[in-house]
Amino acid sequence: MAERIRIVEYNPSWVSMFEIVRNFVTPVLTDIVVAIEHVGSTSVPGLSAKPIIDMHVVVRS
Repeated sequence: MAERIRIVEYNPSWVSMFEIVRNFVTPVLTDIVVAIEHVGSTSVPGLSAKPIIDMHVVVRS
């Protein structure tokens, strides 16, 4: 059976949720990380989205 996709109204707390996760992983990646970016629909203010925080970790090659 296919899983349903849930779309919810924009939640301003998604910004702070991303920051919490970024602050958690940054110390582990300090030697290789260039940037950690909030991406996907939850990163767009006002946009309804699946309530999943997506992030890209940019590392040195």
